[in-house]
Amino acid sequence: MATVTLPRSPSEERVSAWGPVALAMFGVGWGANQFASLLGLYADRLHLGGGETRAMFGIYALGLVPGLALGGPASDRFGRRRLVLPFASLSALVTAVLMAGAAVPALLYAGRLAAGVVTGAVLAAGTAWVKELAPRSGTRITALAVSAGFGAGPLASALVAQWLPHPLLTAYLPHLLIMAVSVPLLFRTPHTPPHAPDRAGDTAQPAKPAAGRTAARSGSGGRFWKTVAPVAIWSFTAPVNAFAVLPVEVPVHHLRIAYAGLVTAITLAAGMAAQPVARRLEARHPRLVARAGLSLTTAGLVVAALTVASGTPALNVVAAVLLGAAYGFVLTYGLGEAARIAAPGELAKVTAIVYALVYVGMFTPLLLTALTALAPLTALLGAGAALAALSLAWIWLKA
Repeated sequence: MATVTLPRSPSEERVSAWGPVALAMFGVGWGANQFASLLGLYADRLHLGGGETRAMFGIYALGLVPGLALGGPASDRFGRRRLVLPFASLSALVTAVLMAGAAVPALLYAGRLAAGVVTGAVLAAGTAWVKELAPRSGTRITALAVSAGFGAGPLASALVAQWLPHPLLTAYLPHLLIMAVSVPLLFRTPHTPPHAPDRAGDTAQPAKPAAGRTAARSGSGGRFWKTVAPVAIWSFTAPVNAFAVLPVEVPVHHLRIAYAGLVTAITLAAGMAAQPVARRLEARHPRLVARAGLSLTTAGLVVAALTVASGTPALNVVAAVLLGAAYGFVLTYGLGEAARIAAPGELAKVTAIVYALVYVGMFTPLLLTALTALAPLTALLGAGAALAALSLAWIWLKA
């Protein structure tokens, strides 16, 4: 297949180039999170315990590890389309597995695990692809596309499940439609060639490869692990409490499914609204974005603890706004800093590490379920706020 010439300057960025990839990432994000607002429904209809539904929710993060490991480095080597196209196609198949889970609950574990693999591969490779097609605004585009998918998916599935028959089947139909539209468009998207290994004569930016290699290595000595990891780890660790923990602990008595979907959508919508503000702060100094994100995380977790202590659903909405905005700031900082420190040919690899840190937070509800045997949930959320404050202090000292 002939390689299509990529945009060479910000003025040449075109929606027709990066739009199909962003749409596919939106669809994959939709598919990854559509399950979130159905946790209570699965518990009621299939007679599952809270621990089981939260395990199904969290096992998604376990699938992300191989997905990110494959999607990032493999797309650096073989090209973006060769990874994004097949894995975006598999997103629809994963949804079909989740639909079958209404009859065979064990398939829900398999579907959620597979959703993690698919999402990891598409997000790592797709983020790098959009960044190459739109060098100036690629990071912002992908963050918005993914956040929009994460928010719209659970809202739509909740609304469908609340009012249409056979909710554990019909709730997934919108995602199948989105993927049927988005996947064929990828065939006409400009192809980015594989990145060759660094050449010995390429000395235009001698310090950049070292920074990228440092970011990709494990250890505490590199810039990535000192300034990105302590922030990125909070991307979902905190916000997931707003839509996967609090609606179950402080439920409303009417339209429960729709309420859970609405809280999820509010959380992610706040994240989307925060990202333009984060970009303006980033222009002044990237560390300001990290500080704002961790400050909001700390405040949001305090409100979450108060929500559980008071049993007030309205406070759940406040926590959703604060923690959603925190997600927007933290995600923007993590992806932007990864792009700044990545070596040529390592962008997808470093992006994959960021996403791995982001989505490990999906285990938070399951972890809290286990820890409630030792301490009340209010105390655990308060401890989370204290840890976020410590992360904020660490980043503040690194400025």
